[in-house]
Amino acid sequence: MPISVDSVIKAITAQNNRYRDRSSSIAVKLESLWDMGDALVRLGVKKPHSLGWAVQRQTKGLIKRPTIFRSHKIRSIWPSKEVFMRDVGRIPQLSRLTELFPLIDPAQDVRGRLSGQLLVEIYRHAHDDSNSKFKSYVYELKKQYASGKLGKSLDRSKYLGELKQVVTTFETLRSRLLQLLADGQLHHREVFRKATEEEELKAFANMCISLTTKDNCRLYKRSGPRVSSSRDESFRALYDYYRKLLGKESDVERARLRRLIAAEAFAQMSDAISSVRSEEGVQDYRERQKMSIEL
Repeated sequence: MPISVDSVIKAITAQNNRYRDRSSSIAVKLESLWDMGDALVRLGVKKPHSLGWAVQRQTKGLIKRPTIFRSHKIRSIWPSKEVFMRDVGRIPQLSRLTELFPLIDPAQDVRGRLSGQLLVEIYRHAHDDSNSKFKSYVYELKKQYASGKLGKSLDRSKYLGELKQVVTTFETLRSRLLQLLADGQLHHREVFRKATEEEELKAFANMCISLTTKDNCRLYKRSGPRVSSSRDESFRALYDYYRKLLGKESDVERARLRRLIAAEAFAQMSDAISSVRSEEGVQDYRERQKMSIEL
């Protein structure tokens, strides 16, 4: 029987609220992640990536896809919360845990090549090292145990020449939209809205979601004009480029762009464009940034 998104949301809402609470310590956030992962495993979740997108859409970003994936991954590595907290409960930053996943995940070949003593040493470095020392330590380990993509730097240079301007334009527009949503100046938002037809804004939001992953390309709706008439230069350039990219049968060029712009960034852009279309959307966006889910 398929797992319903509603049942997943209900099962992890309390833990997610605790995880998102800015006053929660790192240890509390770690415990919350394990508890969410345990709930997902008990529900029989097998595909946390695709489920994560569905949960993120339904909760309007209050439960994020990476939270679903990471909590599920944590539970798949540590069947016991006590052992999990013993191993990594004292790390100073959550990002250190994600840095370790490629090394300590039993689903990866490298995990079987690590001795128990080395694992203890890895966790010690995660607890005690400075940021720069820890990153250097993990980098050297990944090179030493290189397998597949592990330990191999992605050569982005061959893509950046062609896509550098696209990435720069994307970041410029995203930063401006986030400022518009946070800024109290209604006039600035009205100027942005008047520069672009609402049909184009809706189509662009859909294009951004469709570019998040290869699978999500199926969400693309061929709506809006073929060529943008927006007076906003950044928006117009991205609209025309994405429209052309999504019209191609091959995923090669889209995959190159996904290596340079994270799925979360595309999703954030889609949310920002949808929200800025009206003052009601702006208010809803602001509320979502500070609220916990109430069921």
